[in-house]
Amino acid sequence: MSVRAAVRWLGAAALAAACARADLPKQGDATRPIADVLAAHQDSLLALPGVVGVGVGECRGAPCLIVMAARRSSELERRLPATLEGYPVQLRVTGAFTARPATGGSMAFTLSSKAFAANASIPKKHTCDGADVSPPLTWGGTPAGTKAFALINDDPDAPRPGGWVHWVLYDLPASWVELPENVPKQEAVSTLGGARQGKNDFGKIGFNGSCPPPGKPHHYHFKLYALDAVLGLKSGATRPEVERAMEGHVLGIAEIVGIYQRR
Repeated sequence: MSVRAAVRWLGAAALAAACARADLPKQGDATRPIADVLAAHQDSLLALPGVVGVGVGECRGAPCLIVMAARRSSELERRLPATLEGYPVQLRVTGAFTARPATGGSMAFTLSSKAFAANASIPKKHTCDGADVSPPLTWGGTPAGTKAFALINDDPDAPRPGGWVHWVLYDLPASWVELPENVPKQEAVSTLGGARQGKNDFGKIGFNGSCPPPGKPHHYHFKLYALDAVLGLKSGATRPEVERAMEGHVLGIAEIVGIYQRR
């Protein structure tokens, strides 16, 4: 089914309300994997006005198709379907960070968060002083040939050699373009395409947030690695193990840095 046919069939609802509509099909209505649906429709979606990227994300705790645009427009909302083959479609207005250069060509591989700006303060809810949940992350410009992503979050200002690791995640499918807030602290995350999580320096699986000693602010680096191969490591791998497995497979690195200080 083409995107235009889908639009006529679905009635072209406003995309901003797509995931909130009560009559959206449930994920169980889908007849094939979301990665196959994305592959079948991505060219048509990318051809829509203002679209700079498409991929897989999460809506209401289940996979959905994400369409990224530098800005919102009435034409885009009118032409974009609310669902495709049983999966919700949701718009992410990303701003200029994922926009294609004026001269054309590929986008830069970039990482951002709705929770904090680059080199700005990390909200308390993403630290040990709050709910200690992982922040939402969004990226664009995935390098050609990417087969999987890995993410490492660390604090190089920590008073120990090599800094302090807060989060290790790997084997996230290449079709994904975001991580939702509060990724479950479990070894394998089915809602993220089976991505695996490693052990941080707290000795725990998944994310544990900023928790520096009182004093100077610490800088927390979130690095997303685009890889040309799935690592295939067991859950619970440490940063050194993931870094060794990534050697020779890194196609690009996107990074955002947040700051946190305890007084």
